[in-house]
Amino acid sequence: MGRIGTVHCYGGFAIDAVSQAEAVLGDREVVTCPTPESFLAELHRVEAVLGLGMRVPDWSAAPRLRLIHLVGSGADSILPAHGLSPDVRVAGARGLSAPAMAEFAVAMLLALAKRLPEVLASQRARVWERHRPVVLSGGTLLVAGAGPVGREIARRAGALGMTVIGVRGDPVPVPEFDETHPAARFAELAARADAIVLAVPATPRTRHLLDGGVLDRCRPSCLIVNVSRGEVVDEHALADRLRAGSIGGAALDVFQKEPLPEDSPLWDAPGAILTPHVAWSSPGYSRKVVELFAHNLERVERAEPVVNPIDLTRGY
Repeated sequence: MGRIGTVHCYGGFAIDAVSQAEAVLGDREVVTCPTPESFLAELHRVEAVLGLGMRVPDWSAAPRLRLIHLVGSGADSILPAHGLSPDVRVAGARGLSAPAMAEFAVAMLLALAKRLPEVLASQRARVWERHRPVVLSGGTLLVAGAGPVGREIARRAGALGMTVIGVRGDPVPVPEFDETHPAARFAELAARADAIVLAVPATPRTRHLLDGGVLDRCRPSCLIVNVSRGEVVDEHALADRLRAGSIGGAALDVFQKEPLPEDSPLWDAPGAILTPHVAWSSPGYSRKVVELFAHNLERVERAEPVVNPIDLTRGY
């Protein structure tokens, strides 16, 4: 197919990342598309694009397209990909942010266990009040998702002395987990958990994976952490349970709508920690994404399989 001489960057993150590491791409022409309109206007000549959230009505308008490379790990930001040729390679940044996300998840577990939301509220009110911390060691952690992020979380939680149970689509044992079960058992296993971390892609099967029914099976002391996608949690059901005191606490980094609307019931839910989708972030991440993009460009040029391929039928 020949060399890819022009690459397109869609969106602020991709544009900034390439501007900081453009030398990685060699002498290829770089075209920046900061808006959906600017990208759609370029579709007719796009060969390879790096970005996220390319909502294209009909990808058949990009006859030269050979590679879509996402700066994240899930394909939900470009689905449904109407008109996309099966010959187009789709790749993502799966695993690049796994250590950072795992550290973040464990930090949130510790923050919830040590009652930091309540402690900080007392501090702001200048009230000397003792909030009783929980010990994670000896407890059971249920991790939804056994990909790179889930495995890194399991490794760190195991070091804290927790028993770690993983659920995944394919229940083949994963060495980082003490137990591995099929995803269909998630609700049943939630009843055993002292804490639950969600690290799954957004697909129709994972939408509202943690809903009111599952939350009602959880122990009243159960701690919830979501570093995956907002759609995985029924936010209203979780806010209701936090207010009722039937869940021990929740730390959410992702939301169904971002930024989180001012009228969301989560803002003032007791025992909640809310962060603005930053679990993935780490120094050097953007350069790693550009380096992976450059590597996959070369693999496409050589007609070799890309690293971190995404199966659009599965959504990840």
